[in-house]
Amino acid sequence: MKRLCSPAQVLAFACLLLAGVAMAAEKPPEEWDGLKRVKLKGMDSAYVRPGADFTVYTKIMIDPIQVAFSKNWDQKGGVNDRKVSAEQMEEIKQKLGKLAEETFAEEFSKNNGAQVVTAPGPDVLRFSSAIVDLWPRAVDTQEPGRTYTFTTSAGSAVLYAELRDSETGQLIGRVVDGREARNSGTMRWTNSVENTAEARIMVSDWARILRKRYEAVREAAAGGAAK
Repeated sequence: MKRLCSPAQVLAFACLLLAGVAMAAEKPPEEWDGLKRVKLKGMDSAYVRPGADFTVYTKIMIDPIQVAFSKNWDQKGGVNDRKVSAEQMEEIKQKLGKLAEETFAEEFSKNNGAQVVTAPGPDVLRFSSAIVDLWPRAVDTQEPGRTYTFTTSAGSAVLYAELRDSETGQLIGRVVDGREARNSGTMRWTNSVENTAEARIMVSDWARILRKRYEAVREAAAGGAAK
């Protein structure tokens, strides 16, 4: 399957665009690459191409989800102040990317939603995303002799996602949202199992918001056609 761009290009592009948003005024821009800003409850910023018809898409193709740590994250984020190695960071990125891809696919297909496919088509929406600015509170290095690390949150991250027509590559939607894992309000041991669970919850929230928006658009269009 031919890709519009390589994973590395996708990630670099996403990071550049996020940097642009961060450097903008406090209020997000009303237009971005021909897209108009719209309200989407639960997301920091959402943009849609004027006149875009999402109802023609009954299937979705999910590109591999890229992950990047925050540039300022201290690699001494492991328990007992052990430095997280480059290999461990890469493993975290790979696992989180795979977890996110599986979670999005599961959520998008709920309630007889969009069918998840692997090839472009006239009714296929292409979902390309990156989880960037990842800032885990503590990383379980699984090394013997460590002490426990307690936190109230597993960490934070930012989702950058684009929706494109899978055949033409035309950009028709974009969302950016930063959030923190649930804050328990009490101290707890942060380990790899809990971090994975919190990451799944965070990604599920993003996916659920997008799915509900997609369903609302289709239902509104169906109601209008019935009149």
